Amino acid sequence: METVQNFYLIGLIGNLGSGKSTVRQILEQLGARGLDADALAHVAMRRGAPAWRAIVDAFGADILTHDGRIDRRKLGARVFADAAALHTLESIVHPAVIAQSKDLLRATKHQVVVLEAIKLFEAGMHLWCDAVWAVTCQPDTQIERVMRTRHLSAEQARARLAAQGSLDEKLRHADVVIDNSGDPNATHAQIARVWKTIRPETARDKSEWLQDSHPAPALPIVPAAAPAPVVTRQPPVERAPEIPTPPPVAPPAPATTAQPAPEFDVRRSRRNDLDALATAIAKRENLARPLSHEEALKRFGAGGYRIATGEGRVVAFAAWEAENLVATVRELWAESNYTALLVLPRLFELIEEEAHKLLCEVSVLFLEVSAPLYLSEQARTQGYQPAELASLHPVWQAIVRERIKPGERIWVKRLRADIATKPM
Repeated sequence: METVQNFYLIGLIGNLGSGKSTVRQILEQLGARGLDADALAHVAMRRGAPAWRAIVDAFGADILTHDGRIDRRKLGARVFADAAALHTLESIVHPAVIAQSKDLLRATKHQVVVLEAIKLFEAGMHLWCDAVWAVTCQPDTQIERVMRTRHLSAEQARARLAAQGSLDEKLRHADVVIDNSGDPNATHAQIARVWKTIRPETARDKSEWLQDSHPAPALPIVPAAAPAPVVTRQPPVERAPEIPTPPPVAPPAPATTAQPAPEFDVRRSRRNDLDALATAIAKRENLARPLSHEEALKRFGAGGYRIATGEGRVVAFAAWEAENLVATVRELWAESNYTALLVLPRLFELIEEEAHKLLCEVSVLFLEVSAPLYLSEQARTQGYQPAELASLHPVWQAIVRERIKPGERIWVKRLRADIATKPM
């Protein structure tokens, strides 16, 4: 059986507009590995995926756009107005999201992981969390946020929130409740206080769950006689070692049977990768056809490409070089959000491992402003932070100034605490 590194798992819940993502991002800044179940659901619903086929079978082709993608607005209008339809959708998507989450959790090297999931309890994933955190906010603030972020009317926002049900029933199961109604600094302070109390060594062993290919059955949420009082902070509590056996539930639809995680090889590119790399570069740059052999050879010689391959193609890559103890990374690309989640941490790790061997003090990532959001999210997760040129060490500034192109933003990660470089 594959050895899995254990970790402390925080299950993060809260209804739309409560600010779960804000809390997750703060935890990431403090050192946690963040997973967003909603983003994984987007991946599961991509055109041609098993969940996509099951959703189209269940709801019909009229929920598709002209190019075959699921129109989430149309689908949302259907399911948030019909509890039975919402249940059908969740029975399709939840097993796919759980399978993807397990793939990512098996590969994590972080001591603390936070899983943001509105339906944490319904999917049964709370059973394996070491602590459950709930995010709350004032109803008026919540509605305003949903209207702004989802581009909905007030009536539509209220309908979405009503379909999710009251959070009060889940609050009594939460170990920590964060009030995210107002000042971001106050929210950060609440999270930082609880973060200091987390002890990763107390995490329950999750190897059996992660090796199990079947999703955990969900536990029904029984309405409490009275809503639990909301607190701003409560340290994580120790759980009983025995997990109660949940009542049986209907098995998931056959179409969503968990698929084995794809195998990726992350390594230095070789001459025989030229054709596959040329195709991947063309995808990144939206070219009509792959680069010519001559152009690919020229690009290959100019930048040291590190690649991730799978199923006979390059699925992610980055070019990097080192000069004057500065590693520079550019042309970061992954073919999808899901691929980025799986391979970019390994790609960054490979580059930084080589940079450390060359005694590099800093790694500078050049990322286009127009790059997909999941690239910057992965960069941030790996410790890179956006920076201004003027804030860099003078020697670093000179190197970056020579290489930065119009439309690029600088992301920086310190690789060494000590600085050996001296301005010329």
